Amino acid sequence: RHWWRVLPEDYELNTESMPKDVKTLMASNPDELGFQDSYWYWRIRAESTIMDPENLPKKSYKQLCRDMGLTIVNPAAEHILGIIELYEYLKSSPFIGPFGTIENPVLVPAIHTERVVGCSGGTGDSEHVPLWFRCREGFLYRCGECDQIFMLVRVMYDLPDNEDINPIDPDVKDVFDFALLEKGNEVWNTGGMVNWPLAYDALHGTIYGGIKRDELNEQRAIGE
Repeated sequence: RHWWRVLPEDYELNTESMPKDVKTLMASNPDELGFQDSYWYWRIRAESTIMDPENLPKKSYKQLCRDMGLTIVNPAAEHILGIIELYEYLKSSPFIGPFGTIENPVLVPAIHTERVVGCSGGTGDSEHVPLWFRCREGFLYRCGECDQIFMLVRVMYDLPDNEDINPIDPDVKDVFDFALLEKGNEVWNTGGMVNWPLAYDALHGTIYGGIKRDELNEQRAIGE
């Protein structure tokens, strides 16, 4: 069977779920919105930014990241990304190192309190058929075939108190200008052509770039 490629629209919400009062939505604090409202807030804000080619090149890196809903690169973000990449590497790579003993056990990285481990012994004559067991936090585990010792170590990262991993820079304007959406709709959706269906639907309450809603598909209020 042939499988088609995953497309960006496969992860999009249908425009039927767009809230009715888009102007109020775009004036809200995105951190206080629910899942659907937050999705539409950032999608409208991000597309409004991209569909404004006149001002797009003038934006700073931090301003563009904020308007697109992306994380600005900072030491905290780099650190946690490094830990994630390290764990992704360790969980898919075999453990290569000295034979585990009680004084120097084989360290098993995990983000949870337990992890399945497979021991195949050493090399050469010391190698044996993989023996699988659950390695839990707080205990030493001995392989029943070769007596090798394993110990689980949790990979964790905590931010200091009252610190945000994605702080808003003081120089970044975090208020969405609704006129940007109206201007983009005027530029891209004139002359009988709808080249930016999201803006048209947001301003006219339609779906799929201009299709009118029926009685069974009424727009929901923010928070519903």
